[in-house]
Amino acid sequence: MATRGMNAIDRLVYDIEQANKRHTDNMSKVIETVLPDSGERSEFDTGAVRDAMYGKGMPSLIPIEALRAVSKRFEDGATKYGRDNWKKGIPLSRYVDSLYRHLWQFMEDDQSEDHGGAIVWNAMCLIQTKKWISEGKLPNELNDLEIKED
Repeated sequence: MATRGMNAIDRLVYDIEQANKRHTDNMSKVIETVLPDSGERSEFDTGAVRDAMYGKGMPSLIPIEALRAVSKRFEDGATKYGRDNWKKGIPLSRYVDSLYRHLWQFMEDDQSEDHGGAIVWNAMCLIQTKKWISEGKLPNELNDLEIKED
């Protein structure tokens, strides 16, 4: 469209429209790279749509009391040992040993502490630590549960 001969307001409107078009085109490219798309959609009664959620996990199903217990356990650990102390790296066997001890105490109905929260805490830290070891974020020596061949 030729912009010569347009008054200042029409020219401004035209320039804004062109900038919006460029922005929309650029954002479409960004969204394609930033937002993964499974190709499947969930459609809601309201008409809204979202990418399908299959295989992504359903945090809404996690029991709130378990979350509360483990968050309290993280808080207590931060108070006693310092925030994120566990992230420095603890051998996997220590999590497994503690998990079993707390499980047994839980099964015996020992009320001396929140053994349920401790079980969940140890399981969560075990999983995360194992992942960080496999990603090279923590040293392999922490994986002391590996069966080594002679």
